[in-house]
Amino acid sequence: MGDLFIPGTDSLPTITLNAKGELKISGRALPEDANKFFLPIFEWLETFSAEEVNIEVNLDYFNTSVSKQLLDFFKTIEKNPSNKIINLKWMYEDGDDEMLESGEIFQEILPRFSFTFHKFAELDN
Repeated sequence: MGDLFIPGTDSLPTITLNAKGELKISGRALPEDANKFFLPIFEWLETFSAEEVNIEVNLDYFNTSVSKQLLDFFKTIEKNPSNKIINLKWMYEDGDDEMLESGEIFQEILPRFSFTFHKFAELDN
């Protein structure tokens, strides 16, 4: 199994998935068609398994359709019994209470995941 890398744009996140269990999603997630954008990710997950999975989510913003796709992404990882340890680092900008709350909602829904929340300083534009 190879790694999957999808470069980000102004409206699409950067996706880095490696077969060793390091999975990262970062940037802005506003695809016109979230199902189409996430399709290669779900295809990659079909053959993915790792005893320990480390996920890092560092999104500036994501829309409702991406929220659903993220939940499906997480649940696909969770339902694979070969993925014994699942760690998720949810990053959010200081003052972005909505992003923190989104992570907390996912935490409630995903009991097998070990969540850590990492607040970082607000960036100047």
